Parts: sequence; structure tokens; C-alpha cells
Amino acid sequence: MIKTGELKYIEEKIERREDLDEDDIVYMYDEADVNDLGKLARSITDKISGKRVSFVSNIILNYTNICNVRCKFCAFYRKSGEYDAYTMTPDGVIDEIRKYYPYGIRQILIQGGVNPNLDLDYYLTVFRKIRENFTEAGINGLSAAEINFISKKAHLTYEETILKLKEAGLETIPGAGAEILDEDVRVKLGRPRGSGRQWLEIMETAHRLGVKTTATMVYGHIESSMDKARHLISIRNLQKKYHGFLSFTPWNMEPDNTELQKEGILKYRAGAEDVIRNIAISRIVFNYDLPIIQSSWLTNGVEMGQLAILYGANDWGGTIYDEKVIPATGKRVGNLRKEIIIRSIKDLGMVPVERDNLYREIAVYE
Repeated sequence: MIKTGELKYIEEKIERREDLDEDDIVYMYDEADVNDLGKLARSITDKISGKRVSFVSNIILNYTNICNVRCKFCAFYRKSGEYDAYTMTPDGVIDEIRKYYPYGIRQILIQGGVNPNLDLDYYLTVFRKIRENFTEAGINGLSAAEINFISKKAHLTYEETILKLKEAGLETIPGAGAEILDEDVRVKLGRPRGSGRQWLEIMETAHRLGVKTTATMVYGHIESSMDKARHLISIRNLQKKYHGFLSFTPWNMEPDNTELQKEGILKYRAGAEDVIRNIAISRIVFNYDLPIIQSSWLTNGVEMGQLAILYGANDWGGTIYDEKVIPATGKRVGNLRKEIIIRSIKDLGMVPVERDNLYREIAVYE
């Protein structure tokens, strides 16, 4: 496909199922033509899933906005006592899900903040109530940061905490909190020192226990191309060990109303070319080891979600009903029902495939 040059060499490595190294990935970020990357990425995706693009009917439930980590890139968190700080009761969580369950919800993504007022019993109660009331929906719950805090407060190991959450109804763990795994970058972003290693350790523990997770990367802030390369390689290495990641999503950061913006460190969000470049590179780096790349439409809109598919993504993500984290930046998201997703995928000449929380096929919309 690629006739000459460094990208041809990368394509040949991909065909031989060889892992790309840091230099290969940095070259793709800094020098390679984005359209050539898209062609290579889409060719890999076509071999993995053809023209099928999956999506899930889900609800994102932000059960609290109280958080004591206070990341500089987050506009959502509040301190205890602030006028708009909130925490849902377990019954309140059930009432919120019940509003949207008739839409065929198969995944409940539940995460909020590291709330010092909550303990393990709160989460066990919430998960049990969800499992009892909504039997067809899988719980995709809690960030690594939340699990780390819950474990420490309960004086339990990560393994013990995850097993208790699993017994209560947790099915999968989302990849939130990965951001960029480099220690120096994380500290500058306001994350605790060692939190990158904690993320990898919690994910590995979950995989070892048979709990599937997803993986993410947040780009478009203070990271370098090498930081992103090492982030992708760390995730790929863990994936090769257990194959516990269900999908990977590269998210571009939304700077509005964040400390990074207030401090003048970051003024603008990543542009369209950065979005599709990160999608394409993710597909190329993970190759067949991590088959599902998600389009990250939530931060980029429906049209960019479609473009991401053309550049290598093969999962749209999910429906949205009153998600609160992105709107905290001032960006309008709104609700997105599955009929719009189906039409958006079909408009590309692709085949929409509805899935559940574990990426199992539910329905095909030819």
C-alpha cells in the first residue's frame, strides 16, 4: 500500500506481526502523512472486523462530582461543601437509571470522583441494587483512582477490593485515569506521584482475576510524542500478557474551565488532524493484539466520529443520556440515541452492530 519510505518499513513490520518501537511511533506522530496513516490503519481494521462497526446502548452515570484529587485538566470536580457538589444515594442511582432503561440500555458506566465521604459499602450497595433491578445491563464501573482510594480506605488489597466489587455486580472496569502514564507529565497535570503505576497495577490485577477492562489515553495537553509512544507500548505490553483490554480509546482533552486553561498552559483543544492521527496510530500500534479502537465521538462530535471510523476505528462507543463531565467544560454534548448512531454508521457504507458491555453481538442493522 505505502510505496516508499519509513511508513513502508512500518507497514512491513505490521504485516510480520512485529511490535513497533518508540522511534516508529514517534515518526508516525511527527512526520508521517496523516492520510497514509489512515489508509494503513483502515486496512488493518478491515482485516479485523471488515465493514462492521459496533456500538452499545449505554448510560454514563456520574454518581458524584466530589473529588479530592483535583486534576488540573478536569472541570467536573467539586470540593465538599461547594454549592453544586452532589452525591447520589443508592436509591437515587436506581431512579436515574430507570429513566433511560426502557431505551434498551446494556451498559451502565458509573464513575464520578475520589469522594472521601464514601466507602466500599456504598459501592457494594449501589452495584447490588443495579444488578437486582437491571438484569440485562452490565456494570462498567469506577476508575483506577476510585478503586485505589476505596482499597486504601477499606484496608484491602486491589485484588480483594475488585473481587468484592465483582461479587456485588461489577462486570468491567473503564480505562479512565490513564491519561498519559509518564510520571512527570502526570504530576504536572495534578495527578499524585505513582498514579500511573497504580493504573497499570489495578488493570493487571483485574485482568489476572478475569475482569475485563478498557484502556484510554488523553492527549492534546502537555505531553510529547515520546510520552504517547511509551503510553501505547505500556498498554500493548499488558495486553499481550493477559488480553484483558476490550478496547482502546484516545481522548483529546477539553481545556475549557480547567486549571490548565486558567494558568495559561493550554488554550485550545486538539484539532481534527490530531484526532484522526491518534486514532490511526492507535490502530497501527495495537495491530491485532487489541482489536477494538473506539471513535471518541463524545469529545469530537458525530462528524468526527464518522471520520475516526474511516481512519481505523471500529467501535462508535455508546449512546449518551445526560452525561455531565464533558458539559462541565462548557462543551455542548446533548443526548445521542442509537437511531442516530445507526444512521451515522450506515452513511459511511458500514454495517452497524449493536453490542453489550462485553462486546458481544446483540443485533446487526444491515
